[in-house]
Amino acid sequence: MLVKNLVKSPARKYAVDILEQVFVNSIYADEALALTLDTTRLSQRDKSLLVELVNGVIRWRVQLDWILRQLLRGKVEKTPVRLLSILEMSLYQIRFLDKIPQYAAVSEGVEMAKREGGRSWGSLVNGVLRSYLRNPQKFIVPMSEKNPVEALSIQYSHPQWMIERWVKRYGQTETERLCEYNNRRPLIAVRINRTKATREFLLEEFVKLGIDAEPSRYFDDFILLRNPHDLSKLPLFQKGLLAIQDESTAIPCRLLSPQKGETVLDMCAAPGGKTCYLAHLANDEASIIALDKHPDRLRLLRDNVARFTLKSVFAAVADGVSFSVKPVDKILLDAPCSGLGVLARRADLRWRRTLDDIFKIQHLQKALLKNADRLLKPGGVLVYSTCTIEPEENEVVIGDFLDSHPNYAIDKNGLGSGETFLSDEGFLKSLPQRHLMDGSFAVKLIKQA
Repeated sequence: MLVKNLVKSPARKYAVDILEQVFVNSIYADEALALTLDTTRLSQRDKSLLVELVNGVIRWRVQLDWILRQLLRGKVEKTPVRLLSILEMSLYQIRFLDKIPQYAAVSEGVEMAKREGGRSWGSLVNGVLRSYLRNPQKFIVPMSEKNPVEALSIQYSHPQWMIERWVKRYGQTETERLCEYNNRRPLIAVRINRTKATREFLLEEFVKLGIDAEPSRYFDDFILLRNPHDLSKLPLFQKGLLAIQDESTAIPCRLLSPQKGETVLDMCAAPGGKTCYLAHLANDEASIIALDKHPDRLRLLRDNVARFTLKSVFAAVADGVSFSVKPVDKILLDAPCSGLGVLARRADLRWRRTLDDIFKIQHLQKALLKNADRLLKPGGVLVYSTCTIEPEENEVVIGDFLDSHPNYAIDKNGLGSGETFLSDEGFLKSLPQRHLMDGSFAVKLIKQA
C-alpha cells in the first residue's frame, strides 16, 4: 500500500524546489521545509517523503555527486542545478530507500526532467539512472591508504576539512562512528513538563497514539520517539505537557539549577526551549530574563512561554553583548556557535560551515562572556554552553576567559550523576557517536565573592 502511494507523489517536485533553494539561494533547509509543509496540502505520507528526500539528498550529496561524476563523465559542475537536483533525488531513492521501487524512482525522475527541461533532460536522466542500475556494485567507495580523509569524505558525505579534524582528534574508527550518527534519521526527544504530567502518563499516551516511545537513558524528564507524526498538532503539545527538544539541552539547564527567588539571565534565549526548562526547574518561582536580538526568534520564545503558561519569564529584544541590568544570581550563556554537534538534525550545516567560521565566532563568544561577567553578582553562577564539539569554541574560549578572569573557578561537580558527560577538567560534553544525542559542551563557572 505504501509503495503504491509513493510511486507518484507531488513531494518529489517540492523536494527539487527546496534543494535548489538550499544550494543556489543558501536558504536553510529546515526553514524551506517548514514553509512548504505549512503552505501545501500534502498527505502525511507525502510530507514524510518530502522530508526524507530533502534531508537525504543533503546528507549524502558528496557520495551522490561522486557517482554522478562518473556517470556524467565529469560534467557534474556543468549540469544545471535543477537537473542535477532531479538526478540526485532519483539516485538517492534508488540507492538508499528500500520501500520505493527502482522503476518508480526512474520513471518519476524522467517525467519530471521532461517537464522541467524537455526531452533532452528526460533522455539524460533515463540514461544516467539506467547506467547506474546495470552495475551498482561499481560504485562502492574504495578505501584509500594514500588519502583516507578523501575516501571517508566520499563514503560518509562530509566535508574533508571536518573529517581531517575529527580523525586527528578521535581517530579513524571514532570518526566513522560520528559520521554514521550524523547520517542517521535522529530520534525525536521530548521533555516532560513535570508541573503538568509524569513520564509514565506520557509514555502511556504515546502508546495509545501508536507512537513508539522509550524513556531517556540519561534524564528522567525526557522521552525518545521514533517516527512520530507532527507533534505540534497533538493536544499533549498544545496544552503544554511536553516540549520538543534534544536530551543534550538538559545538561546546561540542570548545571545552572535555578532556584526559587533567584534572578536568572538567559543571554541568547530564543527559541526558548532552555528558557522554559529553567523556569520549570525552578517551579516557575525564579525571575528569568530572556534575551534575543532577533524579534522574530523572540516571538517563538514568547509562544513557548505562553503555551506553558509561565509567569516567571520576562522576554526582551536585546543584544547580549551590550545588554545592561542590575547584577543577577545566575547566567546561562548558550552561545552562538558553528552547530557542528547537531549535524544529524541539521544536515545542511555541514555544507554551510567553513573552517574559518569556527574561529570567527570566537570573537562573539568572548564578547558575550565579557558582558556576562559584568552582569553577574559576586558568588554567582555562569554556565557557558554550545551545541558544537569543536574545542576552539569550547575549551579554548573558556581557557582564555579564565586566564583573563582569575576570580572565576570551574565547578567540577557536574550534574551529580553526570559522570557520563564530565571530563577531568570539569567540562560536560555530549558526543553524538557515544551518547546518541546532539553534541554539546557546558561548563559551570563560579564567580568568587
